[in-house]
Amino acid sequence: MNTDTTSKAEAIRQAIFSRMSGEDRLLATMNLSDEIRDITLAGFKSRHPQLPEEELWTLFFREIHQIEIKRE
Repeated sequence: MNTDTTSKAEAIRQAIFSRMSGEDRLLATMNLSDEIRDITLAGFKSRHPQLPEEELWTLFFREIHQIEIKRE
């Protein structure tokens, strides 16, 4: 169980996911991943409003994935 989720909420989540097909669970997970990416990028934009979009993505990959993008 997640520490930020009550036992009752976790049981409801498990019941919902158990009724979903594998494809639906995968799509829900992918949608959540997209939303979290967008929220994270919005946070970077808020903290670094002067950076162009390309630099924000560079920062995103460095901070979130520990990937350094080298520019030529």
